Amino acid sequence: MTVAVLDGAAATDQRWREAFGNAANMLAQAPGGHRYVNADFTADRPWVAYSSSDSGAAARLFQTLGMDYQPVATAEVLPQPPVVVAPPPAEVTRPISPPPQPISGAPQLPWAPQPWAMAPQPVSAAPISPVATPPTPTVQDPLDQTGGRRIAPVERPTRSRTGIWATALALTAVVAAGIGLLAGGALGSDGGKAKPGPSASAALPVFEANQASLNKTKFDGDLAPLAEPWLDKMGGCAVNGEVGGPKLPADEKKHVFCRYGGVSLHFSQYGGSVEKDAARAYRQQLNLAGGALAPGLREAARTTGGTSGAAGSYVEYAFKGDDERTICGVWWDRDDAAAAMYMETLCESGLGGNWDALRDLWRRTS
Repeated sequence: MTVAVLDGAAATDQRWREAFGNAANMLAQAPGGHRYVNADFTADRPWVAYSSSDSGAAARLFQTLGMDYQPVATAEVLPQPPVVVAPPPAEVTRPISPPPQPISGAPQLPWAPQPWAMAPQPVSAAPISPVATPPTPTVQDPLDQTGGRRIAPVERPTRSRTGIWATALALTAVVAAGIGLLAGGALGSDGGKAKPGPSASAALPVFEANQASLNKTKFDGDLAPLAEPWLDKMGGCAVNGEVGGPKLPADEKKHVFCRYGGVSLHFSQYGGSVEKDAARAYRQQLNLAGGALAPGLREAARTTGGTSGAAGSYVEYAFKGDDERTICGVWWDRDDAAAAMYMETLCESGLGGNWDALRDLWRRTS
């Protein structure tokens, strides 16, 4: 057996004890997860035992909690094999601070038991295929229609007259804008004689150009590359410290909040890769637990941005808001920066249960 033990100061912190048990049960029930042979989450030092053939299980358990792990050998003659322990207290006593959630309150994971957590009896079964190292998803396209964890998409609700009129108005606006651009490019001040059309890199329309100029002043450092594809699209951007701006989380140096239609956009500058990795791990927990909340959610992936081509990490996630409505989100961070961007919207009223709509938005702005 390999036994994962919650040790040190973490073992006396009720939040970490609950998170440890929740994560173990979540991994045991998740597709491609790790089923444990036995466990005691009420012990002074909570523990969970995995078959020795499932070599990556303990590592993934601590990775799910957003912690590093280290195998520790012992010189004592013990009736059990070596133990995998959590990091020193300085590492584990700082809980992952959840990001601000303007749409609703902060998600409850991992600090409160969830419906998928704490089965009455330990989950046991034959060992699954061993994993040699902590799982790092391979590079893939999140929009690829093959492979990956799938849940059949929910049936689309009947479109209301309001939705039909909104779509019609949007299409009318697009057509009108196209006609205006064609007319502006073809007519000059000499009574309508044709003039050379604009180049492919023609300036943006006045409103979008003004919006891009305003937004650009909000972003610097590692945030600038993440925000660049959004500059002429989003609005209402506010930086922490400004009137109406978001509250700055303890693990961030800067936070900018913007809107794009019904989608909330967050741009987070972290103090370093450690803080960014912890924030990503938090959303990976929501990814593992969110399949039942938002059918169609896919596994986290290593991939490249749709417009930048930069390598990074992509995570889809879902959680219940304060009003019990489910929120769907996509996290994106580039390897070359200690920053991340994530977008969130209500799964039903914002997406109609269609994850592909949010994926397409990410692809065009990453």
